[in-house]
Amino acid sequence: MGALLEVSGLTVGFIQENKRILSAVNGVDFTLETGETLGVVGESGSGKSVTSLAIMRLLGDTGRIQSGKIIFDGLDLSSLTTARMREIRGKDIAMIFQDPMTTLNPVLTIGQHLMEPLRIHLGMGKREARERAIELLRLVGFPRAGEIIDEFPHQLSGGMCQRVMIAVAVACNPKLLIADEPTTALDVTIQAQILELMQKIQQESNTAILFITHDLAVVAETCERVIVMYAGTIVEEAPVNEIFDHPAHPYTIGLLRSLPQLERGSRLYSIPGMVPAPGQVPPGCCFSNRCTLAIDRCRSEKPFYLEVGDRHRAGCWLAKELPKEVF
Repeated sequence: MGALLEVSGLTVGFIQENKRILSAVNGVDFTLETGETLGVVGESGSGKSVTSLAIMRLLGDTGRIQSGKIIFDGLDLSSLTTARMREIRGKDIAMIFQDPMTTLNPVLTIGQHLMEPLRIHLGMGKREARERAIELLRLVGFPRAGEIIDEFPHQLSGGMCQRVMIAVAVACNPKLLIADEPTTALDVTIQAQILELMQKIQQESNTAILFITHDLAVVAETCERVIVMYAGTIVEEAPVNEIFDHPAHPYTIGLLRSLPQLERGSRLYSIPGMVPAPGQVPPGCCFSNRCTLAIDRCRSEKPFYLEVGDRHRAGCWLAKELPKEVF
């Protein structure tokens, strides 16, 4: 049986005022199996969210899928009509967005947010949809679900709104759940509850999860495989243990070294430089201008993926001979 989601050669660009198209994602390839959790990590500007929005076909008026395919459950999402995509979005594929306070409609009650997909995609009547909405609120940990359903987003805390977003996302039992930084700006206790809730939902419904985050600690706890993105491309992909034990790309090693250390007096490490903006990616390896190991070949020739282990690939000319201490 094939993968539930197969992204191949995905290139996404945005039209500028001068009609020029700047590519934000370049030739991305990955697969996701049913029931699997795949982590997508990288700094802000690496192309993580754009990739997820391309899958959802929510790139806005200026966004374009320039090339590539997004095969979901046998359908090429990149070629579907807007009407057909609307039928899939929310029912078979759902997304938890970064900021629930701006995603939820302030003039709609929590119940209206939950009941709308149930009525549109599952054909429920008003009473049945309300009962199911209360059930969903209980599922995500609201003890007084019968009251919360009639409240508005501004009456809830950030963590509560994030739980509502999860309830909306899983309302129709989607086959694929895209979680874009679902624990950003939440305290650690609420983070743990949200992650535990997502794992519980996945186990009960065998939902595949594409987990987008910059938090490697969260990846270690929740994901089975990881892809590392930088400047719109995938620079490394491996099972989660391989990424932490045997990173094979200088950028991945830099991310791991940037994790806070518990030793007293230890300094917080950061990778020098910034992620290049679209249209300003250096020739050759996209990371060459920040990498202390870069050789002439890195600056002139784009590396292809080297297989460095079981299901482990890295886009670096030095991947098989990379020293442990890179920076």
